[in-house]
This record gives sequence, structure tokens and C-alpha cells, in this order.
Amino acid sequence: MQHNMAYLPDAPSVSGTSSKVADISTMFKDWVWTTYLKTPRQSLLSRKLKITEADIELKWDRVKITSLTPKYTKVQVSPTKVHVLYDSKYDNSTKEDQEQTFRAEKETVSTATTKLTKGFSRDINVGIELTLPPDLYQPSKAEASFGHRLYVDNEEQNTIESKVKWSVDTKITSRSNVVTVAELTIEETSCLYEFSMDVKLKGTVLAVIRDTRGERRHVMTVQGDVATVLRDIKDKNRSGKLSNVGINNSRTVTWPVSGIVHLKYGVSQTVKIHEQESQSNSEQDSQSNRR
Repeated sequence: MQHNMAYLPDAPSVSGTSSKVADISTMFKDWVWTTYLKTPRQSLLSRKLKITEADIELKWDRVKITSLTPKYTKVQVSPTKVHVLYDSKYDNSTKEDQEQTFRAEKETVSTATTKLTKGFSRDINVGIELTLPPDLYQPSKAEASFGHRLYVDNEEQNTIESKVKWSVDTKITSRSNVVTVAELTIEETSCLYEFSMDVKLKGTVLAVIRDTRGERRHVMTVQGDVATVLRDIKDKNRSGKLSNVGINNSRTVTWPVSGIVHLKYGVSQTVKIHEQESQSNSEQDSQSNRR
């Protein structure tokens, strides 16, 4: 008799949002709209669109985002947990020992959850990359689950799932008149880190304004240097979310970001063997007792 034990990892609890994460898409769209309103009309008969009639699409292809090396602080390491992925029972009711083959191939799901507590977000992938913490338990197993880097998505909290395959092919001895149980188990670790790093942005943002009425007529294209636009926004609000953002003369923006990383992944597999009394043997003993 064989049993397939489905295993899903517990969901990490790093939910929530941060008021220190700036939405740069909104900042740039506000700048684009202001630029549009200041631009003279192309025709005396035309009128400026209302904001409800316009769609602003930002294109970040010309912006290079570079993530520097993060600094990690270990917050919590949970005790490793053992999970049974698969088991197989061999009921040998014969008078001879038997050799059995135990084969199994199962998948587990590793999770990496990131949450920004300070920094920036935008309406597409943020573009922030994290190297794995250097002091992980069984780092090779973590790399097998997540690769060398973690990518922060567009939301302040993002969970990446990765499937990892575990397999076993071994021979076991099923003794006479006993039930031999073979189990494929995996050991899983869980850890929580805080990280901080600098992210550099350089390049030009392209914005396309369209009239949402009718056939989405192209109205205007605006482009702006990232550093120039953010410096202008920062100068207008020195105590705002850009107060810690550095902008140098080479038009490079250095943005400090920080957050939390929660990792769960399997670190080892084991085949466990134990024996139970055969049901047929138990029935024979019971009948003997009744006599």
C-alpha cells in the first residue's frame, strides 16, 4: 500500500505596507501632466484634455537600474521541520524475507518573500535585485531553490515560489510476517532577514499621452532625465520621501532601500524505515487466543 503525502509550506507573515516607499510612477505621471498643461496648444481650435480623458504610459526601457551589494541582519531562524513527502507499506505475510524497491519522486515548494520598508516602487517590476544572504544554512540548497538572486516585483510585498524535485531509488528488506514502512522525508529550514542597500538609477523616462476617447489618439510624447525630474521634485519638497535620495552631477540617482526577506526551503532528504506487526499475523494471534 502506498500513500502520497502532499506538502505545502506555511505562508510567511511579512505582510503590510510602508509609508516610506515612494511610488515613482505617480511622481513621473504628475510631472508629465504638468508638462503637458504648460505646453502651448497646437491649434487655436483644440482644447487641453481633462485628466479623466487622458492615459499616460511610462516607458522605462532607457532607464538603467543597478542594485549594489545588500547588507543583511539575521532577525529569526526557526527550528528545522521534517515533512513526510511519500510513504510506502510492504506487508510481507510469507515465511521468507523479501527485497523491495522503494522509488519516489516528489516536489516541494520553496518560497522567498520580500517586503520593502523604505525605497521606491513603480507600476511595473521595480528592478531591484538581491543576492542571497551569505550566512544561510545549506547555501547550496538555497541557490538550488532560488538561484543566485532574488527579484523584487512591483508590489511592496512579493512572494516567489520555486519547485524543487526530490527523488529516491533504493532497496529495502521486508521481513517475514511484518509490515515494513518506508518514508521519504525532507528537512526544511526557515529564516527571516532585514536588508539595506543602495540602488542606482540613470537614464531617460519616455511618456506617451493618449486621448482615451474614441480611438486613443496620440496627443503628446514627453521625455525626461530621471535625475533632473527627481531633483526638481526633491527641491520642491525637501522633507518628503526623496529627502535621503542622492543625485550627483553625472545625473545618477542613488536611492537607499531597505526591507525584509523571508526564506523557506528544503535542505536534506532522508529515507526512514520502520516496522509494524502484520495484520494477518495479528488475526492469527487473536484466533489462537479465542481457542
